[in-house]
Amino acid sequence: MNQHEGLIRDVPLLARLPEADLRALSSQGRVRSYPAGSALFREGDPGDSLHIVVEGAVRILVVSPAGGEMTIAMLGPGDFVGHLALLDGRPRSAGAVASLATKTLIVTRDAFAEWLSSRPKAALALLESMSLTLRRTDETLADLTLLDLPHRLAKRLLALAAGQAASRGAPRLRVTQAELASMLGVSRESVNKQLRRFERQGWVSLRRGSVTLTDVDALRTMS
Repeated sequence: MNQHEGLIRDVPLLARLPEADLRALSSQGRVRSYPAGSALFREGDPGDSLHIVVEGAVRILVVSPAGGEMTIAMLGPGDFVGHLALLDGRPRSAGAVASLATKTLIVTRDAFAEWLSSRPKAALALLESMSLTLRRTDETLADLTLLDLPHRLAKRLLALAAGQAASRGAPRLRVTQAELASMLGVSRESVNKQLRRFERQGWVSLRRGSVTLTDVDALRTMS
């Protein structure tokens, strides 16, 4: 096993590929570290590489003409980003920022295309990933239209908890209220007001830079 192969074994849609395919992909990559708050890439940058998250957290966002941000996804270890621009060669349709200190395995567009061209199973896995991305986008749009803020916030908190590694006790999310507001398309003040209501009900516990889910079952009644 080469030094990078183990880093991509936990990527859900790559893990089932033959070991030789994983080895060939990982040998083309390089690991890069990003401090919290730094950009992996920005919206409009050339789509010239795939990032596989090894550790940390990455926020995917779009920026409005007025400069406002909307978070469209939060990624953790085992997720990957950049595959859409990687395939069509067009500029990035969204930006990616490290929410925590983060490491990614980077594979260039040319190396990835060469690897993918002779591996139909890998191509199918990538199509599945694109399908899941579209489904999440559809769900987000439906939530914006059909659900009020308390229900959307509860649903988002549960989704973030489901996306992190299992741990004993109440799930603790390392996410700021500003990040939650960006995910939900509302003001930070609105998120703070609703989180305080959840806290008074005993559903969450708030600390600077984190939210602990103290009553997951209650939150599920809202989602």
